[in-house]
Amino acid sequence: MSLRVLDAASHQGNMAQENIDFDALIVKATEGCTYVNPYCDREFQKAFRQGKKLGVYHFARNANGNIPEAEAAFFIENTKGYIGKAIPVLDWEDKDTSNVAWALKWLQIVERAYGCKPMLYTSESVVNRYDWSAVANADYGLWCAKYRDNIPDYNWDMAGAGPAPSVKYWKTMALWQWTSVGRIDGHEGNLDCSIFYGDAAAWDKYIGLGNINKPLVSGFKHRVGEHVVFSTCYASSTDPNSKAIPASQMEKNHGVITKIQSGVRNPYLLDKELCWVNDGDIRGLYQEYTEQSYVVKSGDTLSKIAVKYGTTYQQLAKMNGIKNPDKIYTGQKIRVK
Repeated sequence: MSLRVLDAASHQGNMAQENIDFDALIVKATEGCTYVNPYCDREFQKAFRQGKKLGVYHFARNANGNIPEAEAAFFIENTKGYIGKAIPVLDWEDKDTSNVAWALKWLQIVERAYGCKPMLYTSESVVNRYDWSAVANADYGLWCAKYRDNIPDYNWDMAGAGPAPSVKYWKTMALWQWTSVGRIDGHEGNLDCSIFYGDAAAWDKYIGLGNINKPLVSGFKHRVGEHVVFSTCYASSTDPNSKAIPASQMEKNHGVITKIQSGVRNPYLLDKELCWVNDGDIRGLYQEYTEQSYVVKSGDTLSKIAVKYGTTYQQLAKMNGIKNPDKIYTGQKIRVK
């Protein structure tokens, strides 16, 4: 089974997604250390509300002299609301495609933040020109581009797609982008079309959601693979003198449970090395938590936020005790569900 995947940058503009036949959408979020796609969140949220599978990507500008730490931090800061909902992707097609170590470092940093393995997007020629063994051996999935021609393909007909990419280092590809001139009823203009080699459950596993199907360990409320929000955490699982660290003092207040240790006061290890927590520290699942609140950004209005979450500004004002809907401030947390 496979999924039909579109990817969208700013030149696609405001897409009429409800009129287009597709299964998954991968949206461009950021580029380098300064650019944010102005259409990203709008397209992401539309696809999310329709139940589509989602990814979000960053276009590397390493040839500009940017370090991977800076570009990874920029991507994470501008996409943190998508953690647990989308596959993160590094778009690798800048002028300097030889710096494999740069790409690997970016992938590693984003993996720690997202709690799942990002993918690498690049072309067949770039994959085969350099030694990508370190990236492939670290189990980062490959999304590979290879076009037979520039003749438009209509409504997911791959009869003219040509042979799939033949790549080194990876035994299998996660996705093949087979055309940049796809034409689909309901959209004017060209679309990048890809095929994902798996079903919806396989897509969820790339996000990390598939691990939630693992059985509960006897006696515990949570399981390995759950992405949880915590109020406090601990440096040690066993030390009775280990002081509680408030989430407000941490870089983030969430993590994926990677280990459960029986017979200790703090049995859940988050993100392999972040910290240890117990049942009393866990506030809930990350996805559920993020869907219940929204942090106001510069330029937001209550009406814009309401449209984003399919409600009215009057309802949001009532839920949040806001007397004057015209007065909200940057950084304010708004309950949306």
